[in-house]
Amino acid sequence: MYCPKCHSKKTKVVSTDPVKDATKRYCRCLDCEARFTTIEKYLETAQNPGKVKGSFVLNSYQCKMIKKNKFMLDRNEWAAIYDVSKTTVIKAENWTESEKNKENLK
Repeated sequence: MYCPKCHSKKTKVVSTDPVKDATKRYCRCLDCEARFTTIEKYLETAQNPGKVKGSFVLNSYQCKMIKKNKFMLDRNEWAAIYDVSKTTVIKAENWTESEKNKENLK
């Protein structure tokens, strides 16, 4: 963050206050001693409109690969490989063939 007075990068956050839908930060410049305030507003994020909440995105082969874990990868690495969340990888570890059959019956 830059100081609005002297444009120095040497600034320090002195304190923060949560405000309705934002965070207010009180800052101080370490060079010119100027004090300033920033307000960080929270953005509304879309809830992945293409998928129903709770839907499972990995196929049975991917679930088997994660479950066997013959490459000794951790959950974050599996999530990066398949471009899914860590929670999805955890669901894949617990995925069973009977659940696959339930999906096919729907």
